[in-house]
Amino acid sequence: MKRIISILIVMIMVMALFAGCGSNNQKKAEDNAASSNNTANNSSSTSNSDKGKVVEITFWRPQANENEDNWYKQRVEDFNKANEGKIHLTMETITRGNSFAYEDKVNAAIASHTLPDLISLDGPNVSNYAASNIIIPLDEYYTKEEMEDFVPSLIQQGTYNGKFYAVGLCESSVVLFYNKKMFKEAGIEPPTKLEDAWTWDQWYDVMKKVAKDGIYGTNMINDKGEWMTYAFEQLWISNGTDIINKEGTQAEGWVNSPQGIEAAEFLQKLAKEKLFNIDPTPTEFEEGKAATKLGGPWNIPGFKNFPDLEWGITYFPYKAGGKKTSPSGSWALGVTSDSKNAKEAVEALKFLTNKESSVGLVAKAISMPASRKSAYDSLPEYNDLPMRVIKDQVTQISNARPRTPVYPVLTQKFAEALNDIMMGADVKKALDNVAKTVDEEYKKNYAK
Repeated sequence: MKRIISILIVMIMVMALFAGCGSNNQKKAEDNAASSNNTANNSSSTSNSDKGKVVEITFWRPQANENEDNWYKQRVEDFNKANEGKIHLTMETITRGNSFAYEDKVNAAIASHTLPDLISLDGPNVSNYAASNIIIPLDEYYTKEEMEDFVPSLIQQGTYNGKFYAVGLCESSVVLFYNKKMFKEAGIEPPTKLEDAWTWDQWYDVMKKVAKDGIYGTNMINDKGEWMTYAFEQLWISNGTDIINKEGTQAEGWVNSPQGIEAAEFLQKLAKEKLFNIDPTPTEFEEGKAATKLGGPWNIPGFKNFPDLEWGITYFPYKAGGKKTSPSGSWALGVTSDSKNAKEAVEALKFLTNKESSVGLVAKAISMPASRKSAYDSLPEYNDLPMRVIKDQVTQISNARPRTPVYPVLTQKFAEALNDIMMGADVKKALDNVAKTVDEEYKKNYAK
């Protein structure tokens, strides 16, 4: 029960994060089920051993925007047409809005063991679901060649304890947007190649140069919750550490390591010198009130609403002498342990995440980058600036958020600590508290 509660917490915390595929809007739900005669209940599945009968596979996902919902509906229809007489996939799209309807439905099904065959889940949930035996490993269903087509961060995100559990539908990234007019006036030439990406100190110098006349050097706070982990964990990684160990079992000596303290002190310095607004408006960069912005592909469609904005993209800054890195993460698909037809469920999963699906989702439904390397062959816009920056990061340097079953507590406490640090709190004490709380949670609920 504690693990179920923990899962509920993490789903609520990450539900608003736009870093994953599967956006959240408030329009009235449309029925995107592939068949109105079937409900998305696992009990409707016909045993695969019953020869001559169509195997019924059920799939739950949260409601997204209209384009994405329509894309899913079409792909389900395509799958059913390609597998007519063999497998039939029924999709249930669950309203989200400002409520937790999707999360509530999933958690009720976890408790009663009535999950569908396929389930949509956000990237940070993978470890929690895997540790709680809610989803099954997929390794036996994928060849080495198939795995090599995924971008590295997607495999990171979907892996727990050395096993691959979930396939991301797309990827995400955080880049540094910049105002071309302001940079031109200041004589600043941003990097156009990954090898020339700015270091923290170079980015700091740029912010100092452009921060004047009521204009901030950067806009870097998307929200004060999940965003803090999604975006700023990369400072720890770039500086040779992380906010928890690779095994996801210990935060002590990692989040509060000397390198971690240095990363947090860098953020505190930017806040102290007022180089960014701790409480920004949603369109601060777009309105010309900040010269740069840490943001992602999801921001780009909104730029068209600001015709005076001339924007460009450069790379996520890194620690000098450290590792070039950038955030990543997406919604993913997994096969539940309640499924009685795992083989057929995997066939549906593979269809919804294959190259054709990856290209179609990226090109027609959302503004996120593809999760398959081969998909970029059909996305020429990613070969040139500004989108090439996103492709470079996704395919070469992206790192997923921590793979740990205590992610719900880790991300909450890490965000709280960074908020306090930006307000002037003692860095070491704040990070020590994160380490202590996270490690206690792991020992209490997951240590063997």
